[in-house]
Amino acid sequence: MKKSDNKDNAIKIINKKDESSQIGSIITFSDNDNFFSTKTKKHFTAAIIGITSRNSKNTFSKLRNEFNALYVNNQNIKILDLGDTAFNKNKIKELTDKINSKKLNVIFLCENDEISSTILQVQQNKNSSTALVLAGITSENKHISKIQNGKNEISVIGYQNYFSDKTLIDRLNSNNCTTVRLGEYRINPNNIEPVLRESNFIAIDLSAVRYSDGGTGQSPNGLYAEELCAIANCAGLSSKISQFNIICNNDDSMLTNKLAAQTIWHFTDGLSYRIIETLSKSKFKKFIVDMGNSTANLIFYKSNITNRWWMEVSNGKKTKITACTFDDYQEACRKNIPVRWVKEMQR
Repeated sequence: MKKSDNKDNAIKIINKKDESSQIGSIITFSDNDNFFSTKTKKHFTAAIIGITSRNSKNTFSKLRNEFNALYVNNQNIKILDLGDTAFNKNKIKELTDKINSKKLNVIFLCENDEISSTILQVQQNKNSSTALVLAGITSENKHISKIQNGKNEISVIGYQNYFSDKTLIDRLNSNNCTTVRLGEYRINPNNIEPVLRESNFIAIDLSAVRYSDGGTGQSPNGLYAEELCAIANCAGLSSKISQFNIICNNDDSMLTNKLAAQTIWHFTDGLSYRIIETLSKSKFKKFIVDMGNSTANLIFYKSNITNRWWMEVSNGKKTKITACTFDDYQEACRKNIPVRWVKEMQR
């Protein structure tokens, strides 16, 4: 077990009363074995653990230094740092089981996509959904090759066509997965909010970001840093996402480490403002849209607290409430079946 910047393996609570509001002054350090073997009642917004390649001497110390120097926007944020550990496929399941038993939101710092995809693969089931932020969709990408087997619903955000295999894109779309090209995302960024709201995991590969903004793919095109941070913040606000993987290749670039740190900051900031909503008459407005003779009425719900939208999808035997947008409601009001509704029906 490789330690981060903590001086010992015991849980170390740093008193923030006389410190600044920088993350480094309020973070809690612990060796992961020690933390999981103790009964702690302290609630954490998120835990951070770095997973490096086998026999790698690298650590994520530079990334942590950048992250710890950032200021906390919400004083209720509590971060647990579990240090770094070497990748071992046989131990990944054990580690994720321990994290799940503590009901922790966890941020994995991943040296490569092999590590990230393995962490996701051991947790997938037929009911889980994973959002991926990738530069391209190819069979060489470990996330695509490992978790596209039908057990896990996939959404790919921000991919670029010239880095992607059209045959594979068509295959994902035919399986009712969601693929959002970079240009499509920029036309309407709000369209990915329901996708993230329904996801359980998210993995972000920094190669999806253009090189001048700190991306690791050395491409002149890609997501802007601000766009990536907006996606991370939206993921933090999602009531279902419990795991956030960031693939940063242990890059020595100061700009890349700053990008990774600020992306993580936006995710934790979203977590601190997360509102878990369930349908109730007191908090939701119900809208019934008459679709005419072509189909049954469509039913939508709007939260009075967050203004987020949901819709009912029913096949006559089973009804599911799924996240949607105001645009989906407006589309129904124009007597058109929303694409999101059709995809949910086909799943």
